[in-house]
Amino acid sequence: MIISAMSVISPYGLGERAFGDGVRAGRSALSGVDSEQDVPYTEAGVVDGAAVSELLISDCEINTRAQRGLGRPGGLAVGALALLLREHALAEYGPAERALVLGGDLTTTDRAMDLMYDSLTEALPYHVNGRQLPSTAMNFPTTQCAVKFGFQGPNSTITSGRVTGLSVLNYARRLHRAGRAPMVVAGAVEDLNQRRSWITWHGLGGQEARPLGEGSCLFLTESAESAAGHGRTPIAEVLALEFGTALDPADTKAALTTRIRRAMVSAGLAPGGIDTAVLSGVDGDVEHAAVAGVLGENARVLFPARLIGDTAGASAAFQVATAVSDPSTEFALITAVDPDGQVGCGVLRVFSGLSTPEQGA
Repeated sequence: MIISAMSVISPYGLGERAFGDGVRAGRSALSGVDSEQDVPYTEAGVVDGAAVSELLISDCEINTRAQRGLGRPGGLAVGALALLLREHALAEYGPAERALVLGGDLTTTDRAMDLMYDSLTEALPYHVNGRQLPSTAMNFPTTQCAVKFGFQGPNSTITSGRVTGLSVLNYARRLHRAGRAPMVVAGAVEDLNQRRSWITWHGLGGQEARPLGEGSCLFLTESAESAAGHGRTPIAEVLALEFGTALDPADTKAALTTRIRRAMVSAGLAPGGIDTAVLSGVDGDVEHAAVAGVLGENARVLFPARLIGDTAGASAAFQVATAVSDPSTEFALITAVDPDGQVGCGVLRVFSGLSTPEQGA
């Protein structure tokens, strides 16, 4: 399975070019948080909401009133897909051939908590805003994308913490292998709000106040033959994906190390064959130690979360985007560690334009 295009909305701005320029320069996209905001951190990676709003109006004909019903996570997802379709209309695929797989972590929690609060505090439990009900479902951003752009193929929403970005690629790969869809748009979205901030802080034991971030990142996945037949140049190939769980925090390093070694074998690479490792950075010491134990202490390591903030369920997708945007990378290792014990990794071959995947990949 190859990735033939990607679309990014990040704290750097709209589009993969803005993201790529930012990460290649090592430029921080974090900005100060107003002291009046009740959040447990002083910096955050915030997407320009006005730019997203203009995009939804110009490309999707979604006015500001309708955008309120769509919500921020829905707007980020729909906006990213609009950017992708601006460059690749995908008219060669019929509606039933267009599949969509999106992931996230706490993307609709804010709306769900609003509804729960009203149910508990109003005179009667059912005195709530019924128009908010659809947007409380975890698959709301995915379905809104499908409805807006006519994706009538398989439509799935996945959440596996910070491993989500790799999980959606794995799900897309399974759809391809099963012949369920010739084209799958796979990616992840995460929005930034006060409730997510405090849920994350308490979930980490109230000991850290790392900057959070938000954004969306989508990948157009298809076969090498399909991409070539429709004039698209592959930007990356997914060589291997591995997942596991550490039942005890003390086992996280060993669990991730095992998955990295398996992925390397599956990809047919020796440790020296990896140019760049892109880490989630959530449990930096353990994750870095696992990577260094396999690739060596001098391995080139990138931490995009340090530039755009912790994007939770979208973090692994942004790690993939970071690898794809790096001109010096041919083979990349992506690793992800979630505080609940989930670990995952992937090996990508990144194309510079001088090399292309073999047909049938």
